[in-house]
Amino acid sequence: MLAVLVVACGRTGMSIGKKVGGGTGGTGGTGGAGGTGGTGGAGGTGGAGGTCTGDASCDDGDLCTTDSCEAGACVRSPKDADGDGAVDLACGGDDCNDLNPNAASGLAEVCTDAADNDCNGVADCFDPACTDLTACGCTPQGSENCNNGTDEDCDTTVDCNDADCIGTMACGCAAGETACGDGLDEDCDGATDCEDNECVAAPICACKASVEDCANASDDDCDLLVDCADPGCKGVGNCACTPPGVPESCSNFADDDCDGKVDCADPECIAKPACNACVSEVCDNAKDDDCDGIIDCADDACAFAPSCEPTSELCQNLLDDDYDGDTDCADSDCANNPTCVTQHANCLTAELITTSGTYVGNTTGFVSKNKGSCGGESGEAVYYFTLSQPSRVHLDSKGTGFDSVLYVRLGNCGEGPQLACDDDSAGSKWAASLDFDVLYPGTYYVFLDGFTVDAQFGANEGATVLHVELESNPLESDTKRCADGKDNDGDVYVDCGDATCGVVSACMTCNGGSPGTAEFGIARCTNGQDDDCDGKTDATDTDCDASPYASPLEDCDGEDQNDNGIPDDFSCRCASDADCAGGNVANFICYTHTTHACGPRCDEFFGNVCPSIASGSSCSTATGQCEF
Repeated sequence: MLAVLVVACGRTGMSIGKKVGGGTGGTGGTGGAGGTGGTGGAGGTGGAGGTCTGDASCDDGDLCTTDSCEAGACVRSPKDADGDGAVDLACGGDDCNDLNPNAASGLAEVCTDAADNDCNGVADCFDPACTDLTACGCTPQGSENCNNGTDEDCDTTVDCNDADCIGTMACGCAAGETACGDGLDEDCDGATDCEDNECVAAPICACKASVEDCANASDDDCDLLVDCADPGCKGVGNCACTPPGVPESCSNFADDDCDGKVDCADPECIAKPACNACVSEVCDNAKDDDCDGIIDCADDACAFAPSCEPTSELCQNLLDDDYDGDTDCADSDCANNPTCVTQHANCLTAELITTSGTYVGNTTGFVSKNKGSCGGESGEAVYYFTLSQPSRVHLDSKGTGFDSVLYVRLGNCGEGPQLACDDDSAGSKWAASLDFDVLYPGTYYVFLDGFTVDAQFGANEGATVLHVELESNPLESDTKRCADGKDNDGDVYVDCGDATCGVVSACMTCNGGSPGTAEFGIARCTNGQDDDCDGKTDATDTDCDASPYASPLEDCDGEDQNDNGIPDDFSCRCASDADCAGGNVANFICYTHTTHACGPRCDEFFGNVCPSIASGSSCSTATGQCEF
């Protein structure tokens, strides 16, 4: 069957098109008619042409297509081995498990089936989507049973990987600390790696006590990175550069021209006399032979050296042991390592906030993986919380020992939209503060970051303090809150547009003698009345021009102002699907998990519309909405 669907190509490039094609005689699918400012839909997959007598006669030899004979004509479609609607990963699709029909990008996570249903890289109770702790078999106050494969205390580490299980009979103890850089306490004496006296003489522990000298052509801290190529030297002293800089000198250990490459590592210096001593990299001599700032097995030139065979990632030795580009706690292999979990220095090991309170840590030595719009050049501590009810949220970093910033992302730790960012607004030295009158149900990631890397004093890092206040279900029913222009109780309705404000005298007769009501939907956005008593009528009310995602020309009035074939696309504010009824497109739904605006189902678009609606989200075929 051919279904009329929508094409999305950026903010204003939306138009109607056909999602599928093919059919008899090998004719390609009909392309969509492009509206003004938009591109027509791409044609569908065509048939093979001619007649066929069975599926076997349609086999084209391509392992990434499913070939069938229908009504005498060959029909081909991308391979979907498990029939879940997602193209196999091996064929360029986004199905993370081609053998499980209940695992595909866009599906909802099932918290008890041991599968990564939504393909976000984590399964069951490790997934932030699993907010029902009872179903997960754990509480934040629980204690870990160390030999049953379950995460009873919901700290994302299981059994002997959980710090609570160190030194227990169930997990066993080694006679001594068997590795001094893996983040584990093998001998159960309460001291890990270099904190254990048995590791005092280990080379890695001598190196971890050292700081990189950024101008001596040596790898002082044993991370196989030299001088300005070492993250510890970023923006410090001779490694700092003020654009546009000056021509590279090639022998002063400085990035003179601000291109991030120092001396002989800079292409401008290849033929200079100062670089005549540079030779091919020797992969086991702890020297930067080819002068690129990277030595031995960390250097790409050593990728095939026998001495540089990848090994399992150790989590505290400053090296990328498996050569996948991620080192120690930044490697997904270390996501459950007790030391990494304690540090919560990146999205893999974000610390769960379960209640209001004070959360402390230390970012010394952390590498910057994220940055907010107001700052964040140094290493960060990462937290997350999941709300099941609308809530008022306050965050501040008072007591943190350096110039700190706070920023919050929705839904996706690395790519989710930033909701707010602050530096220095907490009223005390260097502290940041963020206040949200209401946050809707969902998962939120909090970053406590260092503002910058100072050229003289180094990175803003050290002891951290995060104060958190969570207030569920705030009220919107008194005179003050019914006139502040805010959705205090998180139901999407504001002030006199909220039924709970009907008891406030100012809202009782403000709508032409009638009580105020939400200015949602085409009828109320075209009646010439200020239905919600906010002083704005119809198209001048943001409820009737709700979309930052489509053309600013579009209003909630049943018309297609931007000529893209979609009347009222994402311009009508809504709290539920019922608010989207009555338009010229019958299948509009309310995007309650992202924009609270009416639009076509996300799976009715050609391509992925969700990144333009909410970065980091993907389309769920189960709900038709963009989900995190």
